[in-house]
Amino acid sequence: MKKKWLGLVLNILVPGLGNFYSRKVSKGALLYVLALLVSFTGRNIAYNFFLFLFSLTLVVSYYLYLIVSGYTDVQRDKVYEKMNYDKWYIYVFIVILHGTLINSFILEKLDRLPINLMVIPTPQMEPALMVGDKVAVSNTKLIERKDVTVFLYPEDLKTYYIQRCIGLPGDSLEIKNSNVFINGEKLEDVPIKLRYYATMDGSEINSELLKKCGIGMSENYRLSSDTYIFFLDEMQAEVFRDSEFIKKFHPAFSVEGEAEKRIYPKSEKYKWNVDFYGPIYIPKKGDKISLTDKTIDLYLRCIELENDSVKRTGSGLLVNGGPIVSYEFKENYFFMMGDNRHNSLDSRYWGLLPEKLVKGKAMYLYWSKALDRIGQRVN
Repeated sequence: MKKKWLGLVLNILVPGLGNFYSRKVSKGALLYVLALLVSFTGRNIAYNFFLFLFSLTLVVSYYLYLIVSGYTDVQRDKVYEKMNYDKWYIYVFIVILHGTLINSFILEKLDRLPINLMVIPTPQMEPALMVGDKVAVSNTKLIERKDVTVFLYPEDLKTYYIQRCIGLPGDSLEIKNSNVFINGEKLEDVPIKLRYYATMDGSEINSELLKKCGIGMSENYRLSSDTYIFFLDEMQAEVFRDSEFIKKFHPAFSVEGEAEKRIYPKSEKYKWNVDFYGPIYIPKKGDKISLTDKTIDLYLRCIELENDSVKRTGSGLLVNGGPIVSYEFKENYFFMMGDNRHNSLDSRYWGLLPEKLVKGKAMYLYWSKALDRIGQRVN
């Protein structure tokens, strides 16, 4: 005799396996195929939050049906004729095969679907995106200025980053006192966070002040017994300015002309830092440059990403074995920045982003710890 509860469990582990267990082989195979189709539906149509909810409802309803079907298809007290495939190790093999299929094939193919899902791992995009936010991402390379963009981190080509596109191919970009200028005109900013120094009236941070600003106890850096670094948006900064618990409060900007070693292109020829950066030209496909010591410093990383072999010599560059005195870019490039301007590992640190590493742009939040943010578009 077969157990009804086992039919239920098998359908949870592998869609249709519980029906297979109850001798309904054709039905089990059909339900497995339908489960894959239903699961992929949302990744093809959920271009807004309403369609996401529709897709989620469809998936949940289908899996509830699978659970009920796996239970009810097993007939109580019926003595089933033994079949050659009806062995415990066959079911274990199918579960393992299903897991292998999901992990090695289906999950890999998900990146090629129109819509993907991503969890925000760092505070680089605060206040637009908070740690733990879950976003739907459109799989596109059509990126415009200010789009919140998902891309492969150029330093290892395995890690996904999400930052805002500030500079487009063909732009000249400059940062002055943390303000961005594109082709000489100031870019109207989205809400951003900046680094501030705060000296308290005592040795500990006032918990009520942090609560009022929505800042966790761990979201700060202690410099001394009473001095801290905070990363704050403008509204939070105003609360700090008005607080009776703070003796001194001011933004922590870098000094113009004072080079930071980690800042791209990490060259003594460029005295740049996070707040004073550029000007830098962002190449577009087909642009040609003459190669000098300064341009090689600035664009060497781009040239390396576009070619199999690049070697710097005393007189210039060897590209794919041959010496060159000028270079024509094969890719469009972008400049990425986090909204958390002083707490973001972005293009100011690792350089320009080639178009081939762009994976898509964020559309909306499908989940957040702050429930009132669920469903909001990512702007």
